[in-house]
Amino acid sequence: MKYIFTIICLFFFTEVFSQEISLYQQFNGRYDYTAFGNTLNVEENGQGGQCFILTSSSADFQLQPNQEVVAAYLYWAGSGPGHFDVTFNQVPIAAERTFNLTFNSGGQDYIYFAAFADVTQQVQTTGNGNYTLSDLDLTLVIPAYCSPPGSGTNFGGWAVTVIYEDASLPNNQVNVFDGLESVSSQNQTLDITLDNLMVLDTQGAKVGFLAWEGDSGISVNETLRFNGNILSNLPLNPPDNAFNGTNSFTGSDVLYNMDIDVYPISNFINPGDTSANIQLTSGQDFVMVNNIITVLNTELPDATISIDNIIGGTECGNRELTLDYTVYNLNSTDVLPAGTPIAFYADETLVAQSATVAVIPIDGQENGSITFTVPNSIEADFILKAVVDDTGNGTGIVNETNEDNNEDEAPIHLLLNPVITGLRNLETCDVFGEEYFDLTEATSQIDPIYELSFHLSEADAQNNVNPIANPENFQNTENPQTIYIRVSNPDCFLIDSFTVEVLPCPLPDATIAIPEVSACRDRALLLPFTVYNLEATGPLPANTSVAFYAEGVLLALSQTQQEIPIDGSENGEVELLLPDNLPNTFSITAVVDDDGNGNGAVEELREDNNSFTQTISFESIPPIPSLPDLLECDTGFDTAIFDLTQQDELIRTGPDDVVQYFTSLENASENSNPISNPTEYQNGSDPQTIYVRLENEICFATAAFLLTTENCAPFIPQGFSPNGDGINDVFEISNLLNIYENFELNIYSREGNLIHTAHNADGFWDGVATEGLLFTGSVVPVGTYYYVLVLNDPKYPEAFIGWVYVNY
Repeated sequence: MKYIFTIICLFFFTEVFSQEISLYQQFNGRYDYTAFGNTLNVEENGQGGQCFILTSSSADFQLQPNQEVVAAYLYWAGSGPGHFDVTFNQVPIAAERTFNLTFNSGGQDYIYFAAFADVTQQVQTTGNGNYTLSDLDLTLVIPAYCSPPGSGTNFGGWAVTVIYEDASLPNNQVNVFDGLESVSSQNQTLDITLDNLMVLDTQGAKVGFLAWEGDSGISVNETLRFNGNILSNLPLNPPDNAFNGTNSFTGSDVLYNMDIDVYPISNFINPGDTSANIQLTSGQDFVMVNNIITVLNTELPDATISIDNIIGGTECGNRELTLDYTVYNLNSTDVLPAGTPIAFYADETLVAQSATVAVIPIDGQENGSITFTVPNSIEADFILKAVVDDTGNGTGIVNETNEDNNEDEAPIHLLLNPVITGLRNLETCDVFGEEYFDLTEATSQIDPIYELSFHLSEADAQNNVNPIANPENFQNTENPQTIYIRVSNPDCFLIDSFTVEVLPCPLPDATIAIPEVSACRDRALLLPFTVYNLEATGPLPANTSVAFYAEGVLLALSQTQQEIPIDGSENGEVELLLPDNLPNTFSITAVVDDDGNGNGAVEELREDNNSFTQTISFESIPPIPSLPDLLECDTGFDTAIFDLTQQDELIRTGPDDVVQYFTSLENASENSNPISNPTEYQNGSDPQTIYVRLENEICFATAAFLLTTENCAPFIPQGFSPNGDGINDVFEISNLLNIYENFELNIYSREGNLIHTAHNADGFWDGVATEGLLFTGSVVPVGTYYYVLVLNDPKYPEAFIGWVYVNY
């Protein structure tokens, strides 16, 4: 029954949750291992028995007199979420580490557990004898795992892995790997990589396993491989039924639903190997691996180091350290050779190197000491690391049992002096009034992370007393005078000094004035100004900046053009664009030696007289009177030539007035793009608005008038001469073409014959007959001809009739 049910049940497992097998502990020395334990199952699953399990079981443990227990690890496992408190030889045991493995089948979880406890001391104390694990009660859990119902994976059991020392053994490396991983019909291959191995000799090499839920009656493609080689141990462990409820140490084949097996592997590894691959396969049976033990012949040292004492770094500015250290060879199977390199790092920077002096025996040690200077590039706080078997670049020269325990470290805090940089003497010129110094200008390049104070004597600075209260506004009491500074960090301080001195200097004294002016809205203000250098002892340099502000807002920058001598001045003018939001009365402030940000570039005798403020009001002029519209005869296409300046006399109010004409109000207001030839302006539309701007020294005003055209009566000449000389070659009737677009002109001979008909598109008559038989296509003879001009315009309903004389 179980065989069929197990196949059906495991087919539906869809997810597995487990813990990967990894290295738990490593032992190096004359060590080996054994294991003992027992199952709680009274029979193998699937035998048709009752759903029953024990709550305790026992097993014998025996070591030889020359063998001593080094470590003993108790594992117990079973079906269900976990039972983690048990009794081992009447001693309560609580799990120190736990493992779980979960299958999910159609939404139903099947959970299995394993637990670990270190029982070394108990086994060492008890020694050889019979051991009983009790209080592992899975009675209420296993019904869901029995067959039927459930998966047929009801089990429970325990095992103790014992690592022991035997002086007659070769030096071995014993590795304990554990976790909880599984193989089954739905996960038919399980690969486990064992790292941290060190194989020097293959003789006596072996590998052991603690596995749960193996059934001897199920052996579908069930193999155990080491580095690709199938392991077997006949007759107990056939190559095709690795997990069959056996114990290699006792020869038992009734260890139901668990396996404690060990295999020789000397033929499957090579000297120098550092890892191995374990592969489990199963086409049907569900098996969980709990631990793997490897025993490999090896003779290697294990170099470790400790930092014992650090001397130095307790005086300000002293970066020299003396380090006492000890190199050990404890968890080893061979001596550590002399000359094993040692590297010392400040954080990641190599700062010193050393080496062991003598051969260090197994379980031996060697003391050493080294003195070195920490480079200035290293900060005050760092981690000092001592690394044994390190050539200075992170690589070693000695093969060891453990390559991950070669270093020790300690935090270091050096007492570093502050850094004083850029200290400079201060000088100022002897000007009117009293001279003051900003002492912080002398120390501006010193890092602000330091605490800084100013003192009048070196003793005060040393003792940190009587600091200068207001160093930004210091008046000297001697000339020159030495100022002492104390620069400190939380650990150390330094004293330094600089001088302040008042010098007799030739200096300018820039002032400025602006006259009373008026302003006009919407017009740039041309503001005159004068820069003076009156109360001075030196010239004011050219290109001294001048800033102009309106109500505190920067409007423009200017500068002096020439060097201004003592008692001299220079006139200038600046164009200011006044903001629209200024009130009718406002203030303009001119500031000489101002870059627009309130900063000056010229050292002066006085720095408090550089500005001048003038109150200014907006003014206006009377509006331009209403202007008449201009009317001209249409010269074609509703255009005409206008003399706009005939309006000037109606606009001007004085001889200095400027009158200009524009095609838009915007241009007139901004005084841009005026009409360039106002005396002969051709209109662009009919009617067209023309804008005029009247401007004087006070302000400006604008106005507008219209340009319109009219259709005037045509002017008809009484003769022309079509001789091709370019003079009067056509019968040109003024005020006709493109004005009366529907006119009709007929020309007749003296005999009354029609010789030419013309319309607007034909232009003027050039004397060539275009009608009749006698002269068609030829210039007519000299003589008088008659015309009839019909304008077809309501303004002139009657035809114009007359004569024209043609001559050559």
